[in-house]
Amino acid sequence: MDGTEVWHVRDGELLGDRPDSWVYVWRLPDGPDPRANILYLGTTGMPPALRMYLHLNSKDKELGRVRKRFPRISTEAADIYAFPVPPGLPRPEVKHALVHALADAGLLAPEYVGPPLEGIVDVSDAVAAYTAQVVAELAEVAE
Repeated sequence: MDGTEVWHVRDGELLGDRPDSWVYVWRLPDGPDPRANILYLGTTGMPPALRMYLHLNSKDKELGRVRKRFPRISTEAADIYAFPVPPGLPRPEVKHALVHALADAGLLAPEYVGPPLEGIVDVSDAVAAYTAQVVAELAEVAE
């Protein structure tokens, strides 16, 4: 059957590469500043829709961190943009670089509840180019 995927679990672990690698941002489209409206930034190795569901519904405070950190999400509109991370780019490096790039571009909302701005941004050219593309797409949406 076309489109069928098979994954193998051995000794309680998934064999092979993770099926997906994503970076995603939560935007508040109805926020007071149409440009500075990024509420949260994350990366995941699972399908983005599943990660969003967990952020909103998990009782675990880490898995459900968006609802935990921003309880108004139950009454405020949010738009979530997910971007596939190219193979070979490490998600932690992408996340670190992207949060700094979004801050530099003035796109983080005053209510931002995502990963903190920490450390120095020293990333590969590939990560820098990728994060620049994501920021450009998000800046275009904000206009």
